[in-house]
Amino acid sequence: MKESPVLNPLRPTVARIDLEALRHNFALAKRLAGKEVPLLGVVKANAYGHGAVSVARVLQQAGAAALGVATPEEGIALRESGISAPILVFGGPFSASGKLLSEFRLSPVLYNVEQIRSLEASASESLPVYLKVDTGMTRLGVFPEEVPEILQAIRLAPHLELAGVMSHLAQADVTFEGPTAEQFARFSEVEKLLRSEMPEAKVFHLANSAAILGGKVGKDDWARPGILLYGSNPHPRFESGRELKPVMHFETAIVSLKEIPVGTAVSYGGTWVASRPSRIAVLPVGYADGYLRSLGNRGEVLLRGKRAPVAGRVCMDLTMIDV
Repeated sequence: MKESPVLNPLRPTVARIDLEALRHNFALAKRLAGKEVPLLGVVKANAYGHGAVSVARVLQQAGAAALGVATPEEGIALRESGISAPILVFGGPFSASGKLLSEFRLSPVLYNVEQIRSLEASASESLPVYLKVDTGMTRLGVFPEEVPEILQAIRLAPHLELAGVMSHLAQADVTFEGPTAEQFARFSEVEKLLRSEMPEAKVFHLANSAAILGGKVGKDDWARPGILLYGSNPHPRFESGRELKPVMHFETAIVSLKEIPVGTAVSYGGTWVASRPSRIAVLPVGYADGYLRSLGNRGEVLLRGKRAPVAGRVCMDLTMIDV
């Protein structure tokens, strides 16, 4: 197993990133989507907390057709680290100018006329852009009936080159029927319109991790794996998800053991009280490390392969468990 270096060996709390597991998951997505289907690897939010630069390098080497980030800043950080693959900015350009996006070769995903006009006014060279269509997520994107208006605005923006169209599935992890089937149908109609009206737009992607695992990728479309890359199956109903390997291993060590009598309270608020003579282990990890405070009295950790419950509230950098 190839792992990222431990940056702070003086503290036993580390997140180990298994890049071989990442390669395995990408290869699984490729096999399930179809070897001819290009994959766009989602690396937003620091690659789901796994380290965007290291993950992006692996995905680029593995043959990802493009990468997806949430903000221009995330895309710029990848470019400054030497990542050369095409990068889509899912959240849109925000206040980034066309000139800045061109400089760092970032393709914004657009969802209103104002963005088109602003980018056209600030662009000094051709800028590939993507259109986001809201087929049922009710988040970002123009509604299908608004697409003709958006296309007209793009036609009037000579610096903007419409490279493709995307949408996002809202309930595909749970079911491919009902709302999800309706989303596929709406996107199909938009795709037909675009292929007819703007044939220069050649990239279409709707299929997320759930659609890939469920075999719902269109043969002429791209697929957009996100959470599956990092080893998480979006729903137990996907048998193929059992082949995924976790990419992150969050580890720490016991730094203190206390023997306590019946009636002893543990941690803030005394929300856990020993009902029997107990042994409490203290771990140097807390909500500052991303171990959620809400896991107090609810969470469990693996200790030598056995589950041990969290005792009391999770502190900022310490957590107690009942061993």
